Order: sequence, then structure tokens, then C-alpha cells
Amino acid sequence: MLRTAAVFLSPLVFVSALSAQSADMVFTNASVLTMSDDNPTAEAVAVTGNEITYVGDAAGAQALIGDNTEVFDLGGDTLLPGFVSGHDHLVAAGWNSRGVSLFGVETIEEAQRMIREYADANPDEDIILGYGFNRNNFGRWPTKAELDEAVSDRPAFILDYTIHDVWMNSAAFEAGEVAPDEEDQVPGVMYWQRDADGNQTGIGIEFQWAGAYLKAGAWNPSEDLAQFQQANYAAAVATGMTTVHVPLIAMPTVTDAELAAADERLALGYLKGLEDAGELDMRTFIATAYKDPTGDPAAVVEHTLSLRETYDSDMLRVWGIKIHPEGNWGSMTSWQLEPYEGSTSRGAAAIEGEKIMATYMLANAAGIPVGTHVDGSQTVRNTVDAIVAAKGAGFDVSNNVLHHYFTVADEEHRRVIEHGIMVNTTPAFQSSWDGEDQTALNVLGRARVEAQYARYASLMALGHNVSISADVPSSPIDMVAPLFSVEIAMTLQDPMNPDSKPFPLSRKPASLMESLKAITIYPAAQQAMEDKIGSIKVGKYADLVVLDQDITTVAPRDISDIKVLGTVMDGRFTHRDGI
Repeated sequence: MLRTAAVFLSPLVFVSALSAQSADMVFTNASVLTMSDDNPTAEAVAVTGNEITYVGDAAGAQALIGDNTEVFDLGGDTLLPGFVSGHDHLVAAGWNSRGVSLFGVETIEEAQRMIREYADANPDEDIILGYGFNRNNFGRWPTKAELDEAVSDRPAFILDYTIHDVWMNSAAFEAGEVAPDEEDQVPGVMYWQRDADGNQTGIGIEFQWAGAYLKAGAWNPSEDLAQFQQANYAAAVATGMTTVHVPLIAMPTVTDAELAAADERLALGYLKGLEDAGELDMRTFIATAYKDPTGDPAAVVEHTLSLRETYDSDMLRVWGIKIHPEGNWGSMTSWQLEPYEGSTSRGAAAIEGEKIMATYMLANAAGIPVGTHVDGSQTVRNTVDAIVAAKGAGFDVSNNVLHHYFTVADEEHRRVIEHGIMVNTTPAFQSSWDGEDQTALNVLGRARVEAQYARYASLMALGHNVSISADVPSSPIDMVAPLFSVEIAMTLQDPMNPDSKPFPLSRKPASLMESLKAITIYPAAQQAMEDKIGSIKVGKYADLVVLDQDITTVAPRDISDIKVLGTVMDGRFTHRDGI
């Protein structure tokens, strides 16, 4: 059992009734940051089985050391609760990062060269894949003809850095059976980009391309899922991550409710096999997908509840539902209250206010939470309306979540604070990383950026529940480290660019403790797991991370360089490097 009786001995010492026996592990002479307000620091922590059984001073820990106890003298280095990601698509991410990487490439000509070289070096690949291009770096969208110049003998699908939009060559349109007059799924949201004469330019916006991708044979989950999940989890645990919230599994079937449901069952069955074998290295909480514009809220809720009957443990749980109603602000497809800069368009939504409202009411009535992708200020408004209405109807679900929180008007920001609505965001997307600062200025304008954009740090300053994460694969897996997001929150700068400037100008960075709570106790609460993980307390699961120095003495611009010596999840090491 997880819970045992705890005895209070002194202001520095908490110990469980299990302390009469020797601990399995003792971490001592440490700078322990517990993330617990009633006992914020300690010197030592003991673990017995999968449970924390002692938190206190180093002298008290000595009594728990027996012949078989592993003792780790940290010499003043930091011990923290295991890091909790509030938003990373780690189960299946990998299909969207195959082939040639174009992150950071600044011209179409350079992208063409790299794609051509990759295709020439891989003559046996039936489909040429790539990812990471940023049309804002290019100055415009690339075209089908330009991709044909790079590779014409095989289909080519090149995802942009958000994985929402795809650049295709002529062979991809043919292999994907895309008719020249194929209708858009949702005009203004999911559509084929066309020129002035109505011809497809080669760009599919917001998963309009997914059907073509499937028909061309680029998606084989039964063959590929295991390698993707294993690689992603290995990368994540090496950064101290012990828990991940997967806000929809992010597969190319996501816009088709029937196909997405089948893929969810496949993925969950695979993960359950890992759990049963004791090989699931992170606690995994999954939201089912609601992105099909023809989807029915009642059917989505029923599907989610049926899955939760099978998958509802503290290691693997169907958490609730993720609504993905729009595109993203960078491609001017998220739904705003006012038009984009230099445009008459406000964007649009595939799942509008009435369906968002119905989903929250039905799901919350059944006791399950809902998270919504809220890039645009209009979508924020619609979602806040739904959460407040569900709360007013008496549905006691405290962990509904707003994901992204990029562009938020004053009224909704106030209501989020007033109603304690939880928020997740990705600091990297609101910094100068990969030109995001300039993109924001281009599509939103300076006045709106300073007034409405990147408001997460102001919530953190109030002690509001905000989690921060990388949103892999919309950022590459090498940015998955929670401390990478912590550094950005504390500096508003890109850790990989020494010349990066704070952005936006009007924002005040978060403090260290605010930022650490955003990767520990706050995302734990978003999973309704704050009584079991997210802080170092007697009786909680032994989910811990060991750093190679005292994080409180590290300069903010060096936070992401801190090495993780060890990750402990459920009382066992999932990563060891120097401890």
C-alpha cells in the first residue's frame, strides 16, 4: 500500500511508521526542495519500496540505514520531486520527426538542398519525410513546385515545426489520392492552400493532409509505435521526468473520430502491456482526442468513459478529453476576438462554442476533466464560458485545463484567476526560439503582443496553477527537459541562443520556485495526483530527481545546463548517470 501513518517529530523531521525498518534508499546531505509549503526544505529523504518514508534532517536519516540500504551522499546537490510534464505527446511522437530536420533553416533554397541530399542518400525509402520547416523564417509558404525540384520520383511529406501543416510534392498528392477539387474539411481551419486561380499550392493546413498521408502509406502504428514510445520515454526520464500528461496521442488519424479511437485503443493496449510487465518508466495520463469537426460530444464522452474503465491506475490512466478546436496563431488559423494584423480574418474553429460547452457539461457531469487547445482569444473565451457554466451547474471537477494560453484578452484573464482555472503553456513558443517572437509580432502586432500574449508568468506570480512543458513534437525531443522550460520562464529567453533577448518586453519573468512548482506539484494537481506525487512528503510515491548541483545557486541562464544524475520513479531508478 502507498499510505502509512506519519509521525511528526520536529520542525525538520517527518517519518512514517515504516521507519522501524531499514530503508531501501537514503538520500542525505542534500538540498531538498520538497515543493511542500508546510515543510519546504530538508536534508535527507528515505525511500522504502515505492514510498517516501522519511523527510527531515541528515541525523535522523542515519537510523534508517541498514546493511542493505543504498546511501547517496549528495554533498549539497539538489533533490526534487520527480518532474511532471503537463503537456507532451510522448506516446506516438516520432512519426512526425522522421526524415530530414529543417528546424532553424532560414531559406527555401536551403530546405530544398537538404531535402534533395536526404532523398539522394536514402534511395530505398519509398516516401521522403521531413519536419520542422518554419514558413515565417522563409518569409512565405513554400510550394509544391519547389518541393518537386528537390524530390520528384517519390512522394514527399514535409511537416512544419508545429506538425499541424504539411508541404507536399506532386507525387504525394498523387499517392494520397487528392483530387484537384477536393473539398476542405473546415474552410479557414482545415484546408488546402490555393493560389489565385484555385490550384493547390502544395500546403495542407491543420491536418487537411492527414487522409493523403494515410493513403500514401506513411502511417504504420502497429509497426512503429513501440520504437517511438521507447525512444521518447528514454529521452524524457533522462531529464528527470517521472510523469507525463499526453493531451491526445497526436497521431495523423486525429481528425477522424473512428480512426483515432482505434489508434487510441492500440496505444493504450501497448502501454498496458508495459505496465503489467513493470516496464512503463513514467506515469502516463492520457486525454482522448476530440478534433473531428463532425464529432459528437456525447460520443466522445462515452468513448472516454469506456476506456477509463480499463485504464485507471496511478501508472496508466485515461485522464479525460482533449478538445482541439482550431489551428495555431502562427498560421493565423486559431480563432481570435479581433482580426490578425494586416488581415480581415479572425481565424476560425472546427469545433465551436456550442460543442465545447456540451463537452464540458457532459464530461464534468460524469466526473472527468476536459482540456482545450486555446491558441486564440475567441477560443479562450468559449472555453472559459464552458468551464464556468459547468462549475455553476455544480459539477465538481477542479482540474479542467486551458492548454497553450497564448493570446488572452483582459476579461478572460481575470475570469481564469477568479475561477482558479488551471493552465498549461510552453514558454519556448512565447520566446525568440525559432523566430517565434517575430512571428508573434507579424501576425498579432506589437500592441496585442504586449497586452494579450504570453501572460502565463503573471499567473505564476499570483500562485495560480500553471504547468510548463515542451509540447513535443511541436518542439523537438531535445527540448523536452523540464529545466529547459524553467529557464525560459525565468528569463523569457531562448536557452540555446546566447544573443536571445527577453520577450515580450512587458512581461516579468517567473521566480525559481514558481517555475519549479510548474513542473512538479501544479501539473500533479492537473492530473488529480497532488496527494500522491509532485512534492516530497512522507506517504507519497517515491518519484524523485537528483541534480548535480544546488539549483538555488545557479544563474537563471544556466538552469537548462544542470545535469540530472538520477531519476527515481515508483521507488526505482529509471535513469542513472553519475549517482
